[in-house]
Amino acid sequence: MEVLPTGNYQPDIIIGGLRLGEPVIALTSILVALVCFIAWNRLGKAADRNDVVRLSRIFFLLMGISTLIGGLVGHFFLYRLPFVFKTPGWVLGMVAVSALEQAAIVRARPYLGSGWGRALTWLNIIELTVALWFVTATLWFPGVEIHSAFGFLCIIAPLEIWMFIKIKHPRARYILFGILLLLFAVSVHILKISLGVWFCYFDIAHLFMCGAFWCFMLGAEEKAAGFASKA
Repeated sequence: MEVLPTGNYQPDIIIGGLRLGEPVIALTSILVALVCFIAWNRLGKAADRNDVVRLSRIFFLLMGISTLIGGLVGHFFLYRLPFVFKTPGWVLGMVAVSALEQAAIVRARPYLGSGWGRALTWLNIIELTVALWFVTATLWFPGVEIHSAFGFLCIIAPLEIWMFIKIKHPRARYILFGILLLLFAVSVHILKISLGVWFCYFDIAHLFMCGAFWCFMLGAEEKAAGFASKA
């Protein structure tokens, strides 16, 4: 194995003539994808196939494909591809977050009332449409992060907190703990907390994301287990 110093966050490596960019970042991205695919498969075996489970499966499938693209195109082989090739992964990830938002809206709708449910659904659609237009037009990745922050902090977290306070729904605690892990991931990234060049803040953040997505899966399974709800 040959190490090739570059201007990237990690040196590239060459194995058997194959150059791999930012190898550990790429591998931890693929690990996130693997967790998503496991969750998608497990929820596919759930006995309770309601809309919340279906929307959660859409989240995991699209997020898994998104992070897989990120690992392969955004890191391993970015040196061979134009930057614009990252955008399919961004788009899929944004749609995935909106699917999870809609899952929270659907589950809360019987307690919010149909009017509020429709309003939040339209807000979700309009915000996603505007965010997709902006990100594809500008190729500005922080737009993806803003969309995710809006979804998790302005839609999902308030609904889950409200549901937990109102009916003590067991799903809420898993979702809220998962969001907390995502906040840890963001904090690590902002503060650039690293354990060295071969395990940098990208890698640590990806591990927190794995934990967060596992919590989201447990939350969806809790719903599928048949907790008394009008949803």
